[in-house]
Amino acid sequence: MHKCPVCDYTHEKLISLSIHWRKGHKKTSEELRILLFHDGKRPICACGCGDLVKFLGIDAGYSKYAWGHASRVNNNWGHNSDALLKSQDKRREQIEAGEWTPWNKGETKESSSSVADYGNSYAKTFTSEKRKQYSETLRQNRLNGIVPTLTGSASSQWKGGSSALQPLCRSYLNRAWTYPKLKEANFTCKKCGANSGNGISMNVHHDKERFAEILQKGIKLFGEAGEDFDKKVQIAEWVTDYHLQNDISGIVLCEQCHKLEHDSST
Repeated sequence: MHKCPVCDYTHEKLISLSIHWRKGHKKTSEELRILLFHDGKRPICACGCGDLVKFLGIDAGYSKYAWGHASRVNNNWGHNSDALLKSQDKRREQIEAGEWTPWNKGETKESSSSVADYGNSYAKTFTSEKRKQYSETLRQNRLNGIVPTLTGSASSQWKGGSSALQPLCRSYLNRAWTYPKLKEANFTCKKCGANSGNGISMNVHHDKERFAEILQKGIKLFGEAGEDFDKKVQIAEWVTDYHLQNDISGIVLCEQCHKLEHDSST
């Protein structure tokens, strides 16, 4: 049974309750749906963008994604080279047959003022602040599990497991260990006092237990990764956890001082 949110009227059919709601209380079916099933809040796109989704009716409710956004989660075929080539060939055939015309008709912002105006209007709308907000929303939704984090062969950036192990480990390590140490040192070199504000790159030097030694422990534990990307990720995650759990020491050095430190130890 479904009960009216503002009076004692009940009915087993949602559509009948909707008729009562619209005629008796002069409100819309969408308002009724939101009160009954969404705690008074209008649903947003499940991809994490924050956009509102389309109301499909009192029985159907809302679409899960905003128009075109389902592909951000479900249609992850960008890593499939065969699919990309097939898509490109099909589009080329359509263009040659006159069945499809690109919206810009081959023009660029240099050759067409209308194309340039379109790009400029988009740039004004999608400001750096909005881009930052959009990025943060996606990040939070990935952390909350609303948007799945696709790794290995499931990722659109998959290249057959060709990522080198060491750069991958450093990438994982950056947010959890490297960046916090840089921030704590105010991005200032401990040796010469140079600061990243002057455009100088900063590194965190392993001054006690070396990165290479820790990496070798991970490889010994899990075995050589070879071209197995999933195993590389497993090792990278272990290396990151090892740094945090053992409070691995590191000092902030500018790029030049970091090089001198390594040269003096060889």
